[in-house]
Amino acid sequence: MTEARTSCINPRCNRTYKQEHEGQEVICGKCFRSLPDAVRTNHRRYWREYRKWDRRIKRTRDELKILHMRVIRDRFGTMIDCHWDAEIKPYFLSPEKPEGLDAFLEEVGL
Repeated sequence: MTEARTSCINPRCNRTYKQEHEGQEVICGKCFRSLPDAVRTNHRRYWREYRKWDRRIKRTRDELKILHMRVIRDRFGTMIDCHWDAEIKPYFLSPEKPEGLDAFLEEVGL
């Protein structure tokens, strides 16, 4: 029996993880640490806020407060998804070309 595996989003990385959800994307710790500091800081901040609101929802019993807090938590979830698609995936899937002759010739059209 083979279990489904999900690979790191970095195509040059060979790490795989057990697949928990269909269409899941993961990044390994080594590749995450290779991201620029600003990108890592923002991503961690979004996740910290998401988990904070999730804990608050679990502690609260008032239904109106729970509805309001879910809206806030879902907003941070959307921010995480947008940050993943706009900052993290493009960093690995379409890296910037280094300055050099090949990049110049391609830019000129030769």
